[in-house]
Amino acid sequence: MKTLRYPLILLAALALASALAATGCGGAKHETAAHDAGPAVDVTVLRAAASSGDALVLPARVTAREEVTLTARLAARLTALPLREGDHFRRGQTLATFDAPETRAQLDGARAGLAAATVARDMARKQEARMDSLYANRVAALRELEGAQAERRGAEAAWAQAKAQVDGMQSGATLEAPFDGVVVRRHADVGVTVGPGMPLMDIRSSDVGEITVSVPESELGRLGASGATEYQVGDGAWAAATLVRTDGMTDYSTRSRVARFKPASGARLEAGAFARVRLAGASGAAGATVPVTLNVPVSALVTRGGLTGVYVAEDGVARLRWLRVGRANGGNVTVLAGLAAEDEVIVNPAGLADGRAVKVAS
Repeated sequence: MKTLRYPLILLAALALASALAATGCGGAKHETAAHDAGPAVDVTVLRAAASSGDALVLPARVTAREEVTLTARLAARLTALPLREGDHFRRGQTLATFDAPETRAQLDGARAGLAAATVARDMARKQEARMDSLYANRVAALRELEGAQAERRGAEAAWAQAKAQVDGMQSGATLEAPFDGVVVRRHADVGVTVGPGMPLMDIRSSDVGEITVSVPESELGRLGASGATEYQVGDGAWAAATLVRTDGMTDYSTRSRVARFKPASGARLEAGAFARVRLAGASGAAGATVPVTLNVPVSALVTRGGLTGVYVAEDGVARLRWLRVGRANGGNVTVLAGLAAEDEVIVNPAGLADGRAVKVAS
């Protein structure tokens, strides 16, 4: 039996070595599977677009030549407001009417008061004329003439007040358009009782005025800097703009000043449209390096909570890059940090994860 001891030990050692070899092969296979999460995903990439260095893009608006808020002149009930938002009107057209029974009664009372004031004024004038004649013939005293003159002046003042009241009620009962234009917004509906000064509707003229933009006080030097100024309406193409004037006072609450531009080509714009103005940077010293601003499509962005990033294709693998982004401009967003101009940004990041194998489309 002693002769079998060493063969048994040898068989046990061989079994242990086989188990260790099997365990090592399984571990290597698991590690490879963890690295290769699946087949390569077809992606499309592009390089970040570089915009003009140090340019400033600001939101703007195409303003009309006249923009007015129509307000009530009477404390009365609104009986007619015939136009809706977007309706066009002509100069002199009725925009609002106050024709309730109580308003008509007030107007009739004002007219009756004017009639009485007219009679009193005429009587005072006749009395003054009589006293003037009597004083000339030395029949009436100077005191009596002065009393008649004072009564005439008081009667004329009362008549002017009654006339102004009637005119105010007549003009306030029917509000007419001061120019040709369009209704922008209604602030009241038929049947509501309003007070003097309450807004009824916003209107603007059909004629386009300028492209207005609020420029921060620290960037006012760009308005006089060399370089083209451009504007964009909606998501349209950029076009050259000419500075018309700058408002003389800085808004203390926003620390900005309104600048007004017009299209250099004389193109017709739609009043009220949203626009952008791009101001060229101030000219620097000779040999100075101008910073380059990168832009990427909004569709390429990936958000995780409060973080924003993009996937970049590197050696056949998708790598997630966290970015610091700025203002969105059309379909692109400005990248302030986290990306280089030579990086290949994946524009269809759906379904990707950091480290996933990718295949770039030709």
